[in-house]
Amino acid sequence: MTGLLDTADFSAVVSDIYEASLSPSHWDTALTGLVSRFGTPRWDVAMLVWERIDPGGGRFLAASGVHEMARAGYVQLFAGRNEWSVRGHGLPIGSVVHSDSLIARADFLATPFFRDYLAMFDMQVALIASLDRQSRDHLGLCLPGPDNGPVTRLQEAVGLLIPHVQRAVRIARRIGEAELAAAHSAAALDRAPSAVLMLTERFELAYANAPARALIETLRLEDAGGRIRLGSGAVHETLRRLADPDGGVHCHAFRLADQDGQVLAAMAMRIDPERIGGADTGQGLARIMVVAANNPRVSEEAVDRVREWFGLTHAEARLAVLLAEGGSLDDYCELRGVSMNAARFLLKGAFAKTGTNRQAQLVHLIANSPVNWASGLPVADLPSPIS
Repeated sequence: MTGLLDTADFSAVVSDIYEASLSPSHWDTALTGLVSRFGTPRWDVAMLVWERIDPGGGRFLAASGVHEMARAGYVQLFAGRNEWSVRGHGLPIGSVVHSDSLIARADFLATPFFRDYLAMFDMQVALIASLDRQSRDHLGLCLPGPDNGPVTRLQEAVGLLIPHVQRAVRIARRIGEAELAAAHSAAALDRAPSAVLMLTERFELAYANAPARALIETLRLEDAGGRIRLGSGAVHETLRRLADPDGGVHCHAFRLADQDGQVLAAMAMRIDPERIGGADTGQGLARIMVVAANNPRVSEEAVDRVREWFGLTHAEARLAVLLAEGGSLDDYCELRGVSMNAARFLLKGAFAKTGTNRQAQLVHLIANSPVNWASGLPVADLPSPIS
């Protein structure tokens, strides 16, 4: 630290910068501390902005001393379009320069950016720092002010603080991405057609989506103590071992049967609660994830025969057989892990090759075709389809 900068002031700004990485609303405080501690008189504005040059545009991460209307005006009219932004776009990451090194003062004072925007705030110059770049976008810290003398102390402070601002912005971005991913994951689980349960090592319920809650109620899986019991004692013991990181079990497939005898396929997996931000019931973190769903099975022999008989692809034949055996497009999507658009694409192909145009027609055709006449014969021995 040089004699120009006070160590306590510098440390306070650094602390505020990292606080902003965890709480984005704190950026305004961090920037205010920066300009108030190291700026010269009337240098009290700072803008942290992502900008794009072609086409021009931008968005504020934070600002100090800039009214919301002024921010909106800058984004709408000048972000990525003014000479400081355009000429600063190519600056090396980590550098901080005076605006006079980007464009001659006389030329700048003739620009619309100065005449129509900065002049009303009596700002003729700025310090501009290049912090990050992503594709066509760059992150800049702009500290505009009046031409009222040297700003050596502020420029030195900004230069030393750049690595901290860069790290804080990246930390905030990672946290934001993680939170967004978690929100998307939770939303996806809530929309999932399969039942999804997360259990603690004591088999207490940490999370259940709507199908899982219905399954718990229908099968009466929850006991008086609030614990979930899945299947027989042997299954329960295997799941107990699965919840133990040292139990030697990582994944276990089993079946659940409802009161009508319908069998649901289920898969239990050990999860790392720290990696998924584990849900806490107050009794402990989730250790087991259970996914249960109707798992329609199709005969591979029937798939092969339908494929050969009608000239379908394997995927088209699998879909056709599943539909003929009472399954649905949703079942196929879940079974094969594909989108509804992909299933409809296959269905359209099956329609074209079988001369049908409705799902009911295809099901009727498959169900009444002589594909099982010679079920003991190899596929190659079947007669050609009748045209």
